[in-house]
Amino acid sequence: MAQGQRPARVAELIQREAARVLLEEVDDELLRGATITGVQLSRDLRYARILFTAGAGQKAELERHAKRFEPFLQRELARRVRLRYAVQVALVYDGGLDHAMRMEEVFAEIRREHPVAAADDDDEHEHDHDHDHDDVEEGEE
Repeated sequence: MAQGQRPARVAELIQREAARVLLEEVDDELLRGATITGVQLSRDLRYARILFTAGAGQKAELERHAKRFEPFLQRELARRVRLRYAVQVALVYDGGLDHAMRMEEVFAEIRREHPVAAADDDDEHEHDHDHDHDDVEEGEE
């Protein structure tokens, strides 16, 4: 077994179990709606940054709830994920999804403001397909 595979497998296990804890053990509605998006694990498997996200506009409140939830999650993970040492966890808000959503809004606004540019791009692609089709027909003859 390669040395690099174990941290990846442990991170995947921690992600799965952390998500399960959120679904099954949490009374806090805000945290129960959170999604675990990833786990960054130290090489020695002692520290895990658990990335999460939830509904837009709730970041500050989510971070406060998450900070209070960390000790409980750490105890649950120690019980559920058998490692030599109990992993120290930090719940960290993952702003990547928020950023992607903001970028999509900007692109949609640009498309609304400049519909001709979007239509021109579509026309160019159609012409590309026409030429591709012509090439195929010529090659078949």
